[in-house]
Amino acid sequence: MTRMAPSVHNCAVLLLVSSLYLKYRYGCVLGNVTFAEFAQFVVDEWSTAKVMNEHWRPQYLLCSPCNIEYDFIGRFEHLIDDANYMLAKLTASGGPGSNVTFPIRNASGSARVLPQQLKKFYADVSHDIVRKLIRIYKYDYELFGYDYRWACNDC
Repeated sequence: MTRMAPSVHNCAVLLLVSSLYLKYRYGCVLGNVTFAEFAQFVVDEWSTAKVMNEHWRPQYLLCSPCNIEYDFIGRFEHLIDDANYMLAKLTASGGPGSNVTFPIRNASGSARVLPQQLKKFYADVSHDIVRKLIRIYKYDYELFGYDYRWACNDC
């Protein structure tokens, strides 16, 4: 059996997790990173003016919504439906690649995060960190129609 070299993405994730443990758990490397630890990491990374990893960088900094006239904006809550819609549009010609499908990774086929799940994730995050996260992502919330008031009434 041949072993494949780790991808750049996997190495980046490993470095992130390692840095989270070293910074927020004082070197302890047991267990998963909590959402509260990740939220603190994002706030710290933003406040140091580093270029944030594109996976959690505010979208308005990635996709220039004011400079590009998009004709479709997909949403994670409708990931499967939106991906299938776009694939149907892109493969309508019947040319090469017209049999491409979107891979479904979980049994239900749902990428939906329910409001009660979000509240559970945020339950252990301090009010100060929630306020800072909302400031970081406020333009994204407004541009893409997300409500953040459930997490912070005074933000």
